[in-house]
Amino acid sequence: MSRSLNSYIKQIKEISSSGDNFSKEFIFYLKEELNLSDLSIFVDGYKLSKAEENSINFFIEQKKNGVPLDYILQNSSFFNNNFYVDNRVLIPRPETELIVEHIHNLNLLPGMKVLDAGVGSGCIGCSLAKLNPQVDIFGLDLSLDALKVASINKEKFDLNNFYLLNSDWLQALKENTFDIIISNPPYIAPLDPHINDLKHEPIEALVAENNGLADINIISNQAFMIIKEGGLVLFEHGYNQSDDVKRIMTKFGFKDITLIKDYQSQPRITLGRK
Repeated sequence: MSRSLNSYIKQIKEISSSGDNFSKEFIFYLKEELNLSDLSIFVDGYKLSKAEENSINFFIEQKKNGVPLDYILQNSSFFNNNFYVDNRVLIPRPETELIVEHIHNLNLLPGMKVLDAGVGSGCIGCSLAKLNPQVDIFGLDLSLDALKVASINKEKFDLNNFYLLNSDWLQALKENTFDIIISNPPYIAPLDPHINDLKHEPIEALVAENNGLADINIISNQAFMIIKEGGLVLFEHGYNQSDDVKRIMTKFGFKDITLIKDYQSQPRITLGRK
């Protein structure tokens, strides 16, 4: 005998310690995954099919294990688009949208080349490619798994100006190739206590040695050779790393270094020119 939806809603409220996020995510799941309306959820006493029961049971088990909702749905919203994601890539964060916004507002010229170093899901590169069809966007990653996810999103949005490359940062690229290089690299220190909260995401995309600065140091060094004269290099980083990132970029010759603050007025993006 099939269970009623109301019985699941009651169960979810009992499971949730606060009655808030778990319940809200469950309602969102019902709408997104099972295409149920508010009327079906809250009014009708909706009777579930076996397939719907199985889907809900899957959701409950995943949430009990702490799996983020975006991974359960295999979908993440970023810059007004829905991207495919799974645990091979990081879940896009709202503050990363600032990179897309800033680069797009530069009014990129036809034929310019932009590199996204550490492309992950492709959310930055795909967004820029959609907004700027006159520009060639390149997404680079060492992880073949990440490149497979980025390829799914490239095909989803039918992008002919978005290209994917496999490389250990920029070492495989030619000098004086790109007008803009952007990167949201690993920047969390290995002993950062917040790592436990991110246990379902790929650790190699999160953590860097040297207090989270090792990859920023490598990319800055390589980027100065790869970027064209006058070109722009931009990093996303931790809120307390802006001084260190500025120091690193200055060391390798970048100038006109400026900061961009996130939605909480924290310095999260540093950029400079060759």
